[in-house]
Amino acid sequence: MKRRRLIGSLVAILLLLIGSGGHRSGRLFRESGAGAKYIIILIGDGLGAKHMEAAERYRRAPAPFAVWPRTWSATFAARGSYDPLLAWSDFDYAAEGAADSAAAATAMFTGLKTAIGRISVSADASRRLVSLGDNARSLGLGTGAVTSVEISDATPGAWMAHNDRRSNGLAIADEGMWGDPLATGTVRDSPFYDGSHGPTWPPFDVVIGSGHPGWHGGHFVNKAIRDKLFWESGQPGAFMFIERRPGQGDAGPRLLSAAARPSVTRLAGLFGGNEGHLDYRLADGSGSNPENPTLAEMTRAALTVLGRNPAGFVLLVEGGTIDLASHDGNMDRMLGEAFDFFAAAQTVIDWVDDPGNDSTWDNTLVLVTADHETGYLTAGPDVLPDQPLRTVDSRTLALEKSISGTGLRASWEDGNQNDRVDPGEKVYWCWNTTGHSNSLVPLYARGVGETLLGAFTSGHDPVRGGYLQNTDVFRVVVGALGSDFDRRR
Repeated sequence: MKRRRLIGSLVAILLLLIGSGGHRSGRLFRESGAGAKYIIILIGDGLGAKHMEAAERYRRAPAPFAVWPRTWSATFAARGSYDPLLAWSDFDYAAEGAADSAAAATAMFTGLKTAIGRISVSADASRRLVSLGDNARSLGLGTGAVTSVEISDATPGAWMAHNDRRSNGLAIADEGMWGDPLATGTVRDSPFYDGSHGPTWPPFDVVIGSGHPGWHGGHFVNKAIRDKLFWESGQPGAFMFIERRPGQGDAGPRLLSAAARPSVTRLAGLFGGNEGHLDYRLADGSGSNPENPTLAEMTRAALTVLGRNPAGFVLLVEGGTIDLASHDGNMDRMLGEAFDFFAAAQTVIDWVDDPGNDSTWDNTLVLVTADHETGYLTAGPDVLPDQPLRTVDSRTLALEKSISGTGLRASWEDGNQNDRVDPGEKVYWCWNTTGHSNSLVPLYARGVGETLLGAFTSGHDPVRGGYLQNTDVFRVVVGALGSDFDRRR
């Protein structure tokens, strides 16, 4: 282990000298023998520094990855920027110029910034970008995507497909699962089959998430997609398909049982809730519906199936509902979804540590980060996020409510019950926007290539310290894979 870490450190220094990353960084890793066999990226959608703080305060324990090497990531979209001085001197600065999940995920997965709404294509939508998923396919690696939101939403969409608009969920789903963005329909059937940049082959091996058309699939998944999965299930080369069934509270066991079959090399799971995504879990663990699996169960199923590929795999795991709860300014839901995400991270850690497979921290890289921060969560209205939150427990959760006339929510001791935060009233936390913020987000890494976090950390924030660009996530992964990768192909 010490020798491998030394090699990684030397490679990191060399990368700083050559500067560009890309295929040369991969060649350096290959020549050093430090290439990873398994890459697992966990994205807590919207999970910022204060979300982490709130979750750890409530559960009185750190996240399972909290002790890993950590840096920070800037998340702005193309033509945007991050000014660390303004971030800590002008309260309104961070609430402006934020990226969406499509642009941020594209940056992480392709190494290039793009415009809001783009799915692994250039900012002007003229060019298809080569992604980590494309790179993994070229290496013969298994590919998987797991999410608590719809399978063709922005983050898994940018991981699996290429499209002009994130709203074209039907084309994105078809491209990810069958390689053909028009596998189940055309724009004559729905405008949401539009915007693709051609086929992607081979298709993904594992796709598990929400969007079942029986539970508000909307523009993400339609009946034609569900029916194709159903009728092809178990055929040679096709997905084994597991779906939500009304009245059957065994979704997790059914999914894991299917994954455990030695003959299953492709697995699709399609679930859903009253709002399309999985039903919210609350901070105390209640709320989740056993007709759907947990994010941890979906992750375990994906690892089981992908682990059968002797070449290795890349896997995305997204806690997407953290973002949705934060848009609503609902701390109870946000905490519940964060804890579900933490459980998925623990599942990954346990898998790497399991002596029953060949994964170790010497051949695996696990990254944990966010695409952006959501809600601009701080200790109070107009309070910068360098100030700690106050108590986060069941009592203060019950105090959270809307601030009159603002559209925002907070938890505070509203002594006169006027629904306003008056001077002198004790505030526990406040959501300062219903959208995203341009705040830095944490980036954790463990395993092969973790030293590259330091190599690519080029900015300095007066509060957070060193930070890198979200495009450097791509370079870290390419370096860890040790592939001769050229994104211009």
